Amino acid sequence: MNSGTLSAVLILVAVLIIMTVVNVIVKQFNQNYETETALLSQGLDSEQVQGVFIRNEKIITYNGSGVISYEIPDGGKIGTDGVIANVYSSENQIEIKQKIASLQHELYLLERISNPGTTQTAQPSNIAELFTQNYKTYLRQREQHILDDMQATREEMLVLLSTYQLITGKDNSYAEKMQAIRSEIRALQKSQEAPLDVITADSAAYFVSYADGYETELTLSDVNALTVSQLKQVQEGNVQPNPAAIGKLIDNYQWVLAAIVDNSEKKYKTGDTLTLKFTSASETASGKITSVNDEGTQSIVCITCEEMNYNLVQHRTENVELIKGEYQGIRVPRRALHFRSLTEEVKDEETGKITQVTNKYRGVYVLDGEQPEFRKLDVIYEGTDYVISAQRPEKSYLALYDSIITKGIDADGE
Repeated sequence: MNSGTLSAVLILVAVLIIMTVVNVIVKQFNQNYETETALLSQGLDSEQVQGVFIRNEKIITYNGSGVISYEIPDGGKIGTDGVIANVYSSENQIEIKQKIASLQHELYLLERISNPGTTQTAQPSNIAELFTQNYKTYLRQREQHILDDMQATREEMLVLLSTYQLITGKDNSYAEKMQAIRSEIRALQKSQEAPLDVITADSAAYFVSYADGYETELTLSDVNALTVSQLKQVQEGNVQPNPAAIGKLIDNYQWVLAAIVDNSEKKYKTGDTLTLKFTSASETASGKITSVNDEGTQSIVCITCEEMNYNLVQHRTENVELIKGEYQGIRVPRRALHFRSLTEEVKDEETGKITQVTNKYRGVYVLDGEQPEFRKLDVIYEGTDYVISAQRPEKSYLALYDSIITKGIDADGE
């Protein structure tokens, strides 16, 4: 190679190096992308409303004298002729009755612990394992606010711990303590009086220990005729309850939640299934929309439910979240969205013929190495400033942990 050729090659190499450096610099200044990692997220299609409970209810009244002692909890089921309440001469008699019930329950637990069949066959390792399982259950119930079950789990742990102490010799027999409790129960029973009156149910029903005055004004048969003004009056609580009322009976487990909503976009339709989340309870209820009464710009949506418990009968009105759907997928900020027309090959399954079809897709650009690549979205939920895209196995769709370009791509994807 002569000197002229060598010089030409060196010049060419130098030019290529300069072009590479310039290209890197240009990319750094002109393609300064901002990215966001594609992560899983959950979206709720929901709305907060003030709902009104409507049931078929019958008021229970009592005009006699004495102190009422209820025998059934709110939301509890009672049969025909079942005892709703006993009437006593004084509060002291109710206190005696409650004390006896408490001692009898304590005695029951001690008898379980002292049962020879348990203490003679139980193994410390098995008891320790059961205690651990119940402790985990108790923590889960506390986190989920399942208060009704926490007491039973706590008592089960107490029985297991006391049984463990007995069989390992750390505690002696509970015989003396049980005998003392029996003696105390007998003494209290001697001072206990018979009730002055007994209030019973004339039919099988669910019981609630209060009445608010709407029992005769709001019934399931009148739901379809409700107006917005009537429902607003109920929400304001403008009715005085019967002073002689001591509770009410709900004739079946079915009830309706009525709420005023803006349904101008026809978001709620008869037949839709909703999940109801209440501010006063950890449990949710499932219901179906059975009617939508349009009235100008406002509508009354009526949701029929078939679940009954203590929390659902404590109020006439309640702040409720109406949940239409829960969606899980990849969260995408709206500022990253782009539209792009793509020409793709489509195969006819019957004939096997392949044709090219151009469709416009909504998607995002992601960084694949140093190059931006377009990825399609399968949008299943739209929030205010984001959308959620379903996870799809195809490589042409956005995938979990992709680097979504949120800044640096113009409308044409450049």
